[in-house]
Amino acid sequence: MAVRQADNVLRFFEYFAASQRPATLTQLSETLELPLSSTSNLVSTLRERGFLFEVRKRGGFYPTRRMHDLTLSILDGDPVLGLVREHMEALRQETGETILLAAREGDHAIYLEALESRKGVRYSARAGETRPIYAISSGKAILSSLDDAALRRELAGLDYSEAAETSITDPDALFDNIVAGRERGWFLNATEFTPEVSGAGVLLDIADQKYGLSVAGPNYRMQGRYDEIGAALARVVAAIKSQIHESGDGR
Repeated sequence: MAVRQADNVLRFFEYFAASQRPATLTQLSETLELPLSSTSNLVSTLRERGFLFEVRKRGGFYPTRRMHDLTLSILDGDPVLGLVREHMEALRQETGETILLAAREGDHAIYLEALESRKGVRYSARAGETRPIYAISSGKAILSSLDDAALRRELAGLDYSEAAETSITDPDALFDNIVAGRERGWFLNATEFTPEVSGAGVLLDIADQKYGLSVAGPNYRMQGRYDEIGAALARVVAAIKSQIHESGDGR
């Protein structure tokens, strides 16, 4: 259950991220559907903490760089991203496609990092976005870490309400799909969520935490390259595990 005050703060910053322009108290109150008094209290608190400034008298408010700087500091200390990001960059260079690191969040996979392809036509995603865990290759990779009995139970209990027309939603068919990927060594999203986009992913296990590492791109570039990309992903996972072993951080 969401904590209302925290949700209000997050929606506040999401509003500015989307609008990218100053807003008055009235505009914020109407957009966020908050009483004017609550909006005023929120603005006053954020101004006192240095997260917000008034552009000019009655000219509206806009966030400072403080949230940006704090976020960068958090990311710099992220133990998973710090270890994996360099390898993701190398994988982007090798494949030319978008590289994604995901973790499980309920019935979804959440992207922890997304390095988009530098090509004009590419799969676009951002850190923090979620996808149905059963419909993307990194999500299937995470699910594959379960033993067969647990996997069957998990698939039977998933919420498939966000499925696309091409998603595999039959638990038995999805089980077979994941088991085939486990035996093959990589998992496939064959246009099962985003139209004309496919992906190949593998399981990445760091300190008993399960992540999915994947490569995604438009079908016309991905099709025919799945084995090649799967092999590249396997090499990256081996390199990461070797680095963990050498550093002694694989506990």
